[in-house]
Amino acid sequence: MDLNNLRTIQLLVADPNLSRTAERLHMTQSALSKRVHAIEEELGCLLFERRGPRGLRPLQQALDLVGIAEKVLSTWDAGVKRIKSSATEPEHFVLVGPQLFLREIVLPWWTKMAPKFPSLQFEVQVSSLERVSLDTVKAGADAGILEHKEELADFVCKSIYTEHWGIVRHPSLAKSVTASDMRAYKWGTYSVRENPVDTWLVQRQIIAPPHYHLFWQDLTAIAVWVSETPGAASVLPWHTVVWLAKRNKVLFEPLGPDAKTRLYLAYPRNSPHSVLLEALSKIAEEAHTQQASKPQTQKLLK
Repeated sequence: MDLNNLRTIQLLVADPNLSRTAERLHMTQSALSKRVHAIEEELGCLLFERRGPRGLRPLQQALDLVGIAEKVLSTWDAGVKRIKSSATEPEHFVLVGPQLFLREIVLPWWTKMAPKFPSLQFEVQVSSLERVSLDTVKAGADAGILEHKEELADFVCKSIYTEHWGIVRHPSLAKSVTASDMRAYKWGTYSVRENPVDTWLVQRQIIAPPHYHLFWQDLTAIAVWVSETPGAASVLPWHTVVWLAKRNKVLFEPLGPDAKTRLYLAYPRNSPHSVLLEALSKIAEEAHTQQASKPQTQKLLK
């Protein structure tokens, strides 16, 4: 049956007046009457009782047909909308990037954003410890989080997040340990090869090489270890510890304006995911807001 015929029956059941319904459908009353007869012939049953000047009275068959029509038309409209949207916003999106950023920033963000993209399959691919490059994105991902900016004519590479690093420590020694004896802490860090403590403290001659009590290749795990270990300390990015700092489980002191790393969002210029990419870019705004809410801590560095 023609979908227009289903809509016609819907209107007539809602208002059985032929004249008014014909006007809403932009057709003559005679043409509408003929259409109703044709629908009834197609179905092989009457849908309305003709009552002369008093108009039509919907029969049970018409009411049953309207119930079916509502389901059919609703499914049809949703399908058409999905087809139209998929032409401009495909239903599968692949994002590749470093594990920490994806877990601590993208995952909470997507948890909030997912209801706005009910049909989207959001696939996140965690990169290895090596830096994500534009070649990774070109190999099949729709977008990537890069740790350095790359320029290509057919790709956009825009700053999405600035990560601030700082000293994170257990509150237990907050009053007794000063900048002169920071080696008294039980230091934990990421790994021997990629060591933020060496990068931001030892190589800058802020402290002498400390004795390390823990190497763990998961910055969130290091943060939890510091929060649960009296006398422990590390150097971590702010977003790794914000949830602990707000509960006074750790103290965080920024290392200064130059102790930061920048991440970039890279994607093809002709990407069909414009809506999602625009939403993803707003992570930076949320990060700045979150960064402004950092608690004040005792200064270790003078």
